[in-house]
Amino acid sequence: MRFNIFTQIDSMRLLIICILMILFANCKSKSHTIPSLKTPQKQTFELEKCAIDSECSIEIIRNSSLLIKKDELQNTYIKLENGNNTIVKYEFKRKEIPNTADSNYSELIYFELDKNNKQLFLTNGALQNVKMIYGRFCYCKDGTSGYFKVTQGRLKLIKNDKEVSIDLNFKVGKIPQLLTEIKETLTLE
Repeated sequence: MRFNIFTQIDSMRLLIICILMILFANCKSKSHTIPSLKTPQKQTFELEKCAIDSECSIEIIRNSSLLIKKDELQNTYIKLENGNNTIVKYEFKRKEIPNTADSNYSELIYFELDKNNKQLFLTNGALQNVKMIYGRFCYCKDGTSGYFKVTQGRLKLIKNDKEVSIDLNFKVGKIPQLLTEIKETLTLE
């Protein structure tokens, strides 16, 4: 009789363990998605018009928002988040010199477009209406590396469902720049 009681208790323990394992295997955390925001979509264009020994590209990032922030040392940095606008990112990157430390050099320009704007013409301080920011990254000892707001220049932009035309001239204070002009027409997907 004793053997049967222990067998029944062991069988019940085994049954309870199996039920608990099945319950835990079927547990799933809730998905927290924001239905109004879409996933960012990137389209990259490698550009032929670029300086010798350099690479240039434009990225169109739909369904995004450009945030310009400062860290604890008051250095400016950017963050891209899901949003309802389109970010334009232009990158100029000089090819590194072989066997040379710290030879990397790049310049970036970012701005944000409202998806409903089909045409823009902005000058000087109004460039901040599109959060225009310039980045220069190099091994530069003169404090001219980092992100800087663009408040001098002119942006003419025309877009439709099939293409976007960008005509930009700009200057960033006393920062040495190789990139001062962008003139491109891009066919969108």
